[in-house]
Parts: sequence; structure tokens; C-alpha cells
Amino acid sequence: MNPIPRAGRNGPTADRLREIGVRETARVLSLLSELLHRLPREHAGWDRICRAAVSAPDPDLFFLNLSRWFDSLPVAFLKRAFAREDLLPLIGALLGGSEFIPEQIARRPEIFEYLFLADGVLRRPGPGTLGQEALAAADRYATEEELKRDLRRMKHREVARIAARDLSGIAPLPEVTEDLSRLASAALEGAVRFSRRSLDARLGAPVALFPDGTRRPARFVVMGMGKLGALELNFSSDIDILYLYETDQGGTEGAERSVSLHEYFVRLSEAITRIVSEATEDGFVFRVDLRLRPEGTRGELANSLRSAEIYYESWGQTWERAALIKACPVAGDLSLGEEFLRAVVPFVYRKYLDFTAIEEIKGMKDRINLAAARSLRSDRDVKLGLGGIREIEFFAQAHQLIYGGKEPKLRRRGTVETISALSRMGIVTEEEREGLAAAYDFLRRLEHRIQAHRERQTHVLPHREEDLSRLARAMGLADPTALLSALDRHAAAVHGIYARLFGGARREESPGIPGEVQALFLHGRAAEDTPSLLARLGFRDIEAAQRNLDVLRHGPPHIRIPQSARHYLDKIGPEILHRVAKSPDPDLALAHVERFLSAIGARTMFYALLYEKPKVIEALVRLFGSSRFLSGFLLRHPELLDTFLRTDLSPLGKSKSDLRAALAAALAGCDDFEQELDELRRFKNLETLRIGIHDMAGSLSLEEGMFQLSALAEVLLSHALLLAIREVRRRFGVAMEAATGAEAFFCVLGMGKLGSEELTYHSDLDILFLYSGPGESAPEPGRNAGDFRKLSNHEYFAKVAQRLISILTTSTREGIVYRLDMRLRPSGNAGPLVSTLEAFERYHEESAQLWERQALLKCRFVAGDRDFGKRVEEKTRGFIYGRPLPPNAAKEIHRLRMRMEQELGREREDRLNLKVGRGGVVDVEFAVQYMQLLHGGSHPAVRARGTLRALYELQRAGIVTLEQYKVLDEGYRFLRSLDVRLRLAHDASIDSFDPQWLEPERLERYRKETDRIRKVYLELLRLP
Repeated sequence: MNPIPRAGRNGPTADRLREIGVRETARVLSLLSELLHRLPREHAGWDRICRAAVSAPDPDLFFLNLSRWFDSLPVAFLKRAFAREDLLPLIGALLGGSEFIPEQIARRPEIFEYLFLADGVLRRPGPGTLGQEALAAADRYATEEELKRDLRRMKHREVARIAARDLSGIAPLPEVTEDLSRLASAALEGAVRFSRRSLDARLGAPVALFPDGTRRPARFVVMGMGKLGALELNFSSDIDILYLYETDQGGTEGAERSVSLHEYFVRLSEAITRIVSEATEDGFVFRVDLRLRPEGTRGELANSLRSAEIYYESWGQTWERAALIKACPVAGDLSLGEEFLRAVVPFVYRKYLDFTAIEEIKGMKDRINLAAARSLRSDRDVKLGLGGIREIEFFAQAHQLIYGGKEPKLRRRGTVETISALSRMGIVTEEEREGLAAAYDFLRRLEHRIQAHRERQTHVLPHREEDLSRLARAMGLADPTALLSALDRHAAAVHGIYARLFGGARREESPGIPGEVQALFLHGRAAEDTPSLLARLGFRDIEAAQRNLDVLRHGPPHIRIPQSARHYLDKIGPEILHRVAKSPDPDLALAHVERFLSAIGARTMFYALLYEKPKVIEALVRLFGSSRFLSGFLLRHPELLDTFLRTDLSPLGKSKSDLRAALAAALAGCDDFEQELDELRRFKNLETLRIGIHDMAGSLSLEEGMFQLSALAEVLLSHALLLAIREVRRRFGVAMEAATGAEAFFCVLGMGKLGSEELTYHSDLDILFLYSGPGESAPEPGRNAGDFRKLSNHEYFAKVAQRLISILTTSTREGIVYRLDMRLRPSGNAGPLVSTLEAFERYHEESAQLWERQALLKCRFVAGDRDFGKRVEEKTRGFIYGRPLPPNAAKEIHRLRMRMEQELGREREDRLNLKVGRGGVVDVEFAVQYMQLLHGGSHPAVRARGTLRALYELQRAGIVTLEQYKVLDEGYRFLRSLDVRLRLAHDASIDSFDPQWLEPERLERYRKETDRIRKVYLELLRLP
């Protein structure tokens, strides 16, 4: 950045702002116009403000935050601070590097006064200073709420101090992480002191009894684990802690009712956790993670020393050994913590490692490698990505687990100090030590700058150019290109060292690869024999195969891949082509490989991953050669590759509650409505990929696959409805029902395969909308009524429905969520989009045709008010089963069936339709539905919405013979399974297909099954 010329008596101008680096000069000048009333243009302070802005990572953000400070803080404070030359770089770094922290300072002038007027930002608190402050607060306050407020204010003050020193570069990384860790320890000390005092008053003081008859106050310690124990916290770290107490022998004394020591210390642990982590109007101090305790989330919140020892001795796993490496007592009785650490040394640091332990450590590495698959161009994770912080930490810990039993010098908590010890022992070279230490410093400082911006718990590099520019300047680099280059350089260095752990390099030769494949990769081989070699390998479109082979041999066109990436590509190319040639469709697989390599471009780390993980190649090529549908997901959304690699870890099935919780958590991290739209689509894509992979592998039954897809649709629909209602409420308030004076109800009913939970891939959602009754909207309680606009309930819920349709069907960069079909509503497309329950009842009692009554068999509440939806379901059962069928019902249903077969099926010799063609899926569905309409009134069990379930109940009731049941059940399963296979293979909604797509045996079975289905269909409808 060029130095800013002094402006003499001129205030800020557009030219001067551009020299500083401001992007949106007009916006900044508008912000500064108000400041000019308080600080005249000729004031010398403008020069100091501009000099501070020069050091800001983001000058636009600097002036935005500065305007907030002028709006909130005493001007005298600001003038005094900006008069100090030594403070200008710190102020500039803070205002231009973070949105969150300057906002906290604006709300708390005392923090500004401490940092910039009392020189708090220029020094570190002495050892124990924060702990003494927290203990004094614990002794001073009578209520938990007062202590929470004080600890959170201390947290905001200290985080602002640490961030200013970090962002300005005056604090080295060890100071930053240590100060954050000391802050957490101090808060825990205060929470322990206060909680013990409060509990002692209610439950009595805990007294331990010992075998020799002695008695003394029972001791308790908080163990810091992970980054807290190693003094390596970052700005958004959770704190991993373990609660331990001295013994189970004893109880409380001095209260009306004595409790056991276990009960006392569990309650104490609950109180400490609440004080530190509970979100109040002042935020939280630190999030607390207790999952590292014995037995994890299933274990006791607090454990006695002996019970913890027994657990680790008897059941402790290798990952728990790694977790205890960094354990350190941080609050309470520190001597008790040291006793615990001495007791678990034999568990953590074994003198002799057996084969199982080595394999478990390798397994930990494999899991880290899977997490590192996120290192794509679109999603760079400095912690979990290839060559990230996690790899450095595990590299150090793995060596500690292997060598620490015999080498006490390796028993260290800090990552960098452990790597230095490894270097002194000759386990790593000095060059490797320097590379890992430099990378760790770079990645941790980058992580801090990502997190300090908005206090987000993230480690992912942002995508926006302006965010990358801010990060680059905050790291002392010129621009985003320099930042990404430095990141790639460090990541490549780390991953190169990490990959050699346990002999990570793969064999140089692949003896199982045929000579024809290897010949295609020989340098100097004559090009004219390529077509014949490709033909022998099974390729049909030789010209396209040659083009795609060039990408596999040389890398994507127009992209210069690094030498290291080219080296990996040379090694993996033959194996990929070998797998492609063995796939069901080699041409398709190779085309997908070409698109995949073009998507990853020049990312060396990804070629390295493929080189080190042959099973990844095998799985990818199997997918690429089998399913256009699932391959399309990966190629359009490469960020989903991590999920694909974790298929062995993904559950076969997820409940609706699991899906709801996961989607709610994903949406909670969104900042605006557009992000929520994208998150809905990402979630749908991710979960569809999970289901499809298991489906393709044969791990899901037909019913399980249909249920998973239907559950996913229902959860997405219900969350989309919540978003739609929220958006409508902002402008139009709350719909009130005139008849009751209470809030009106609204629900979405699933029809067709959504209603019967029989969805498949590419299915549209058949839905209709109902609300409880007429009325009009009223302002939402507690909201400003100025923007409110009154609507009738019909208009209101029409807007809700329209917004829901828009949320689900609008195409964004992530695609759509679902296509919707509302034609099954009363009067079809001619009817209103939303109806009252009364109008819905009147229509079905007076006007509905037989096919509409038949359609209601699938009707199911899927979103909105559950009680109202269940009421509607009860009404629909009355419409369906409460009156007899007309005498010509079978003929009318058959007439409709024949129209579908002739007008939609249009089968001919070269085109079959497995849904509406002769003997197709609809034959089974119509036969079952006719039986339900005919007998459901007297046999409630047959009213099931799902076709297979209803068919089973019809057979159990004796309505359908066992032979008829077998024909329809087997035929339906065959046709629906074939439908799934075709949809996965062809990336489309496949009902009509070319018979040549099927193998001769499968085609023969298709004709046999459809013939048998049509025969039984006619029997059940009693037609000739």
C-alpha cells in the first residue's frame, strides 16, 4: 500500500479514500458526512484516522466500524485515542479486521477506556491476574446472574485486547493462544468458587472419608483437554473439559439432608457448565464440550479419581489416549489434577505398543484423511483440510503415542514444542520441523483472522474476493493470490510430511493393471494404436474416449497443474483407466472422470489423496460408471465429495427427527434468506446422495429407500413452510380466525407418493393447502406495527403458499429443492390455491368425482399445524369410507386407467412404460385402491396409504387371495426396483424406456410380470 500523502487542512476525499484502499468510496463518504459535523474537515485528527485506516485489513470495514464508534462512544475518548501514534496500528487492525469485536466495544465504553485510554491493549495481564479477578467476582456476588454478567464482560474485554494485539501483529501466536486459554481457566476458577459456595449453603460441604479414618474436605478439579489443556485455544474454540473429584467415600455435612459426593459433584459440574456456557443477553464465556469424559455423552458428568482410572485401564481406547496427552488441571484443586495425570501415564504412554494399537492409530489417521477430503477449491478448511492444522496436531500426537512410553521428553502438551522435541531426538529432520512449525503458525494465525471477523466457529476460507483481500492484508500479504499461494505452499509441505506417517507412500508398481491400459500411458507410444487399444478395453465412442483420456494423462486443458500434481496423476492414471474399463459403462465413467478432474483443476492435495487412497478411486469410478444421477450430484456439487468418502460412516437410514435436527442446525448457521435457500438445497443434495449411494449398493430395501426419500421431502417441506410463514409474518402479521378470535391454522397435505411415503428419485411433490377458517391478519405482538398491512385470511395463506412454492422451486446456484404439483386440490387448476377446511369439506361432500375420492386414499398431513392436519386426515377418512361406492365404480376406475395407458403410456415395440403401460405400476395401485374403496369401510386395517402395506392387509383380511397377493406384491416390487435403477442410471424421471436398455433376462421377466399383473387387475375389478 502506498503511503498516504498528508492532506493539510483537507478532510477525507474520494481520491484519498481510494489511495487508502477503500472500495466503495461513495458509501464511506456518506458514513463520514455525519462525522464531519463532529470533527470538522480541517481537524488534524483526520490525518491520524487515515493513517490508522492504512493499517486496516479492510478499509471499508474500518470506516463502517469507526462510524459506529462515533455514534456510541464519547467523542472525547476517540480524540484521546487517535492522538496516540502508538495506538493507531492497533485501532486500524481491530476496526478493519473484525465486525463483532468493535460492535461489542461500541456497546461497552468501559472496554474502550480500558484498552485505549488506560493502555490495556499495550500489555498482558500478569500471571494469575485474571484468575484473581474471577475469584473476586465469585466472592463479591450473591447471585449466579451477577457472576455470569461479570465473567462475560471480562471475556469481551479480554477478547478485544487479545484480538487487537493479534490482528496488529504485535502479539506472537503463543501469546494469543495462551491468553485465550488463561481467560478460560480464569472463568472456570470463578465458576468453581461461586458454585461450591452456593452448593455448600444448600447441600452442605463435601467431606471425604479415608480408610485410616481421617476426614477432610473433598477435592475437585476441572481438567482442561485439547487446546485448552495445551494453552492453544483459538477465538471460537469450545473448551473440552473433564470433571473429577477425589473419592466416592463420604458425603455432605452441615445441611438438613446429606447427599453423596457423587451427587454433590455432578450438581457442581452442572452449575459450572451453566455459568460458563449458557447464553445470556451478554453472550457466553466459552462453549463447553464434555464429550471427552469417560464413556462420552453416555457417561457421568463427574467421575471420582478411582472410577476414571478403572475406566481408562479397562475400556480406554486409543483416541482417548491421544486426548489425554494435552490434559492439564485448569481450575479447582490443581494438585488433584496432577495426581490423576500421574495415575494415567501408563495408559497414555505405553512402553510397548502391540499391533492393535498401531492399527488403531492408523485408523485415526484414516479418519483424519476422510475429513481432509473437504480440501476442494470451493471449500478450503485450514483445520480439517489436506495439510491443515489437524494433520500437524495428529502428526505430533501419533509420535507421542508411539514413542512417548520410552521417551519422557516427548510427553509435552504443546504441538510446536512436541515437534521440536521430535527434531532433537532425530525422529523428524530440522527442515521438517521448520516446515511444520512455520505452517502451524501461519494456519493458526489465519484461523484466528477468519474467526475474529464475526466470531464464527469456522475454519473455512471465505469465497468472496473482498473477504480474501481482508484476510490477505491481515496476514501481511499483498492480495488473495498471495494468500492462496502461501496457504497451498504450507498445506503441501504439511501433507507431504504427514502422508509419510506409517509409510503412507504407495507402491510404485501396480501389477494388476493390464498391459493394454499401461500401454496407453507410456511416454513416446505411437498415437495411432490408441483407438484399437481403447476398443479392446470396451469403449464404443472412441473419439470421445481419446479426448477424455488426454485429460487423464495430462491434466485438465487450459490449467497448468504443478509438477507434484502431475507426478501423482502419472501414478493414478493407469489405475483409474483400469477401473473405468471394468465399470458397467466405460464411456460414461471416463466422461465423468474427465469432468471430475476438470473440477479439481490444479489442486495438488486432491491428486495426492487419490494417490494415497486406492479405495477412493475404486468407489468413485464405480459410481461414475453406474449412475448419471449420483455422478451428477458430485460433479455439480463437488463439496459433497466429503460425504461420498464417508459413506462407510453414514447411517443407512435416518429418522425424521434426525433429519429435522440436522437441517435445523444447518439453517441456524445462515445469515440471511438467500443462504437459507441454498442450505435447503445443499441439504437435499447431500441427503439424496447418501440415500442413493446406499440404494445403489443394495443396502436399502425398496420400502426403506422410499421411506428415506419421503422423510427427507417431508422434513424439507416443513422447514420451508416455517421460512415462508416467517417471511409473510414480517409484513402481514398473524392470521386470526374470526370465529374463534385465535390464530388461524394452516397445513400442507401430501398426496400421491408423498402422502403414501413411496417417493423415488426425481419425484414431484403432490400437495394441497388448507387453513382453518376466514378472518384477517393482525400485527404480531411485540413488533413494530408501522410496516403492517392487513390481509384477509385467504389472501394471507395464499401468500404463504406462494412463498413456500417459491422457496422450494426457485432455481439458485444450488438447484431447486423440489418441483410441486397442486393439481389435486379441489377443482384442480381452476380452483383456488388455498382452501378453508369448510370449503374442502363441502367440495368433497357435494362435487368431488370418484377419482378425487380415490386420490384421498394417499392424503397425509406433512407440514404446518399438526393438530389441524390430523383433523383434516380424520375428515378425509369420512369422505373416503363414509358412503358406499357407486355401482359403476369398477368401470369408471378402469375407464380412467385405460385413458392413462393410451394417452400417457403410448407403448410400442421400441418403447415401454413401466408406470402407466399395460400391467405397469398403476395397474397394481388402482387394483389395490379399488379394493380399499370397496372394503375399507368395514375393514379399517386395509386403509393403509402405502401400496405394499395395503395389499398385505387385503390379503390378511381374505379380500385378496394368496396367489393374487403374490403376483401383485412381486410384480410391484420388481417394477418399482427397476424404476429406481433406471432413475439412478439415467439422471431423469424414467417411466418410458427403450426395451434394449434391459438385459434379455430382465426384459423377459418384465413382460412376464406385467402380464401377470394385468390378469390379476382384471380379476379384482371383475372385468373381462
